[in-house]
Amino acid sequence: MEETPRNSQTTRAILQLRELILNGELKPGERVPELGIVERLGVSRTPVRLALARLQEEGLVDCLATGGFVVREFSEADIIDAIDLRGALEGMAARRCAERRLTRADLAEVRDCLGSLDSVVRRAELSMDDFGDYIRLNDRFHGLVVELSNSPVIQRSIDRMLHMP
Repeated sequence: MEETPRNSQTTRAILQLRELILNGELKPGERVPELGIVERLGVSRTPVRLALARLQEEGLVDCLATGGFVVREFSEADIIDAIDLRGALEGMAARRCAERRLTRADLAEVRDCLGSLDSVVRRAELSMDDFGDYIRLNDRFHGLVVELSNSPVIQRSIDRMLHMP
């Protein structure tokens, strides 16, 4: 999509609203005041409305029957279900990788990532930097599996899961 001022404002509104929700500045169950958000983010109403619609698709806000949006509340069961669903989707991605019969070059990248992960977890003492390396490498491994599955549907579904708290 071409980057127009409206697209730019919408993207900025999506990112900033998501951050407000995930940081708890907009609390679960709280109504999202459209005009207040317009003023707070410094964008016009249309990008805010588009951003709220996108966040509804992501599951971060719910549309009220009376109009407007409210920040969605997540229960412990919701979080467990999201983790289970992500595992199922990544399992499907791994199956697709196996069915595609990946090239040696593709597999080499996965093996390198796993080797780096192994070297981190085998360290006698782990620092916060080591933990950061682990998170980065783990994300890379999972990202490679999804990428190599060559399934845009799986990729979009997992991306949506990653935006949830």
